[in-house]
Amino acid sequence: MAGRIPRAFIDDLVARTDIVEVIDSRVKLKKTGKNYSACCPFHNEKSPSFTVAPDKQFYYCFGCGAKGNALSFLMEYDGLEFVDAVEDLAARLGLDVPREQGAVDEQVVQQSQQDYQLMAQVADFYTRLMQTPEGRKLAVPYAEKRGLSEQTLTTFKIGYALDSWDALVKKFGRGKAQIEQLKALGLVIEKEGRGSFYDRFRGRLIFPIQDRRGKFIGFGGRVLGDGTPKYLNSPETRIFSKGRELYGLYQAKQANRGLERLLVVEGYMDVVALYQAGIQYAVASLGTATTSEQISLMLRSTSEIVCCYDGDNAGRQAAWRTLQNALPSLVDGVRIKFMFLPDGEDPDSYVQTFGRQAFEQQIEQAEDFVSFFYQNLYQQIGENDGEYARSKLSQLAQPLIDSMPDSEYKHAVSSTLAVKLKRQLDTKKPDTLSQAKEKQAKVNATGQNKVTPVRMLVALLLSRPHLAEHMRHLTPAQLTALKAMEEPGMGFLVELVQVCLQKPTINAASILEHWRGTANEKIVARLLTWEHHVDEQNIETVFLDALEKILSLFIQKRKALLQAKARMKLISEQEKQEYLQLLKMR
Repeated sequence: MAGRIPRAFIDDLVARTDIVEVIDSRVKLKKTGKNYSACCPFHNEKSPSFTVAPDKQFYYCFGCGAKGNALSFLMEYDGLEFVDAVEDLAARLGLDVPREQGAVDEQVVQQSQQDYQLMAQVADFYTRLMQTPEGRKLAVPYAEKRGLSEQTLTTFKIGYALDSWDALVKKFGRGKAQIEQLKALGLVIEKEGRGSFYDRFRGRLIFPIQDRRGKFIGFGGRVLGDGTPKYLNSPETRIFSKGRELYGLYQAKQANRGLERLLVVEGYMDVVALYQAGIQYAVASLGTATTSEQISLMLRSTSEIVCCYDGDNAGRQAAWRTLQNALPSLVDGVRIKFMFLPDGEDPDSYVQTFGRQAFEQQIEQAEDFVSFFYQNLYQQIGENDGEYARSKLSQLAQPLIDSMPDSEYKHAVSSTLAVKLKRQLDTKKPDTLSQAKEKQAKVNATGQNKVTPVRMLVALLLSRPHLAEHMRHLTPAQLTALKAMEEPGMGFLVELVQVCLQKPTINAASILEHWRGTANEKIVARLLTWEHHVDEQNIETVFLDALEKILSLFIQKRKALLQAKARMKLISEQEKQEYLQLLKMR
């Protein structure tokens, strides 16, 4: 039995690693003040914009946005998987990597490796079939007709499945075990009640689906003529779940070291055509609506997602489902927009007709999240106005807002709702004050930061985790109450404090590692790059001042709540004692 690496070991490993030594062994660093700098190893540049902060054990490129700790650097620069990067850092310190017993079954790992190997062989088989007489007669002319270059076919490993019932069966189905594996991976189908098998993909242009590591996990097949179905996809298998994967993400990451944005489209040909046109950051969601898992996957690589759909009713419905799936991921720093192409156009046809520049102009004009959110709700309300419309708008919007994490995004949507509920919905010319408020809400939603006490506390804690000791006197109940306050970022602040108090020796790099692969990772990474402009000698004073403001607000709200419960005779004995303590504090 093999096992997972204990989280405590990883945290300790990151805390003991000197990021300057790790990066300097690969990229020559130059001392610049308290930090180090170099030309970024992840994109071409003439003047250094890559910074390494030893006090935070964190690197950041102001040019391409690459950022992370020592583990992140090894994974990105050396192309290592997470476990391999941990092994590398441990070897540097002369440590053996411990494993938890019974966490992973070796047979499962071995089976996965065999599946990936077979899928790679099948992908190569389909690619080589492009050059057979049948491939040159049917598939190559079709690819040329669709405007695909030889380089594009190579980049995406596009191939061809012969118009034969058993070409794949004959090639790879040498025995019962091999046939069963082909069946399990969705490559062949068993004839009902006959015990024989036939190829799933026949007479189609084949689009291999690779995961973010480049491993082949499934296939999509496009019929060459007018047959049906037009597209045929691999079914769900033990290595492929279409709701968790994205077509083209591997190629996008290979083409862009620092992905500023990802463009979500609907089809394989859309991704391929855009890539060939120079828009090399498109992915397909392998379905009509983008899932929450796919959104989380994209946000590990970028902070901006633009969702592109047809402008018809079906396209807008798919966009609305995507918006709903995106709500739990809308943390600070994330931007999600929506663009709709003219009727009758898809990304493939549009970019081939009008070119890259025109398509990217469409991207720049994409609707921001707040606008699309309320535009869709108004469409659901219809022609109604007055009190009914206000009530209906609140009824539709509030559950969606409640599903969002505590962030400036949520604050922006809530603020806009408050403005709209105060306005007559049938007024064609809203008052100037309302317009200004809506405009500010949209600005907030695009990621503009305001320096709040919560933001300052978090930023200072990331640079000096030991400051959390000033909050150790708060009881678990008080921390829970703090977390429940309707203040942007308060929930994350409390979680950060709890992590810092549990691990007194933790540093910024270890905090980043603690939340790897979660929504909090984005928050930590963004705030580590934010300059709080507080002098070294004043950090603790500023921290205490911000903490004082937060606690004052908390005490004020908590007392009001307990007073209300007392008036309704709902207050418990424990809450009475808490109320008396609060009265003494202020």
